[in-house]
Amino acid sequence: MRREGDDYGPSGDPGGGRGDPGGGRGEPVRPPRSGVSFRQVVITVVAIILIAFGVANFDRVEVNFLLFDSQARLVTVIVVAAGLGFVIGYFVGRPGRLQRRYLKDRERDIDKD
Repeated sequence: MRREGDDYGPSGDPGGGRGDPGGGRGEPVRPPRSGVSFRQVVITVVAIILIAFGVANFDRVEVNFLLFDSQARLVTVIVVAAGLGFVIGYFVGRPGRLQRRYLKDRERDIDKD
């Protein structure tokens, strides 16, 4: 909730004029950025590492399931195992229904103050 005099702009300014690109809401406007961001560099480096990892682990391996055996590429086995681990971790780490309700009520109480 925004209050009068917050760091979002001049207080008491009904605004909306030509000099206010925020539309009179007093919200800060980010200048356009140029160039490459740190996030883009990290994503590119991770993608290159993953591609190199996949090329290096392209051999076929025997995979033993509970009821049968199969041949698969090592990189496929690793990616499937990582994906299953991510899904299981997501659901185990996710708050339950009662915990979500408590967090929502707590957030609502904080907003009232």
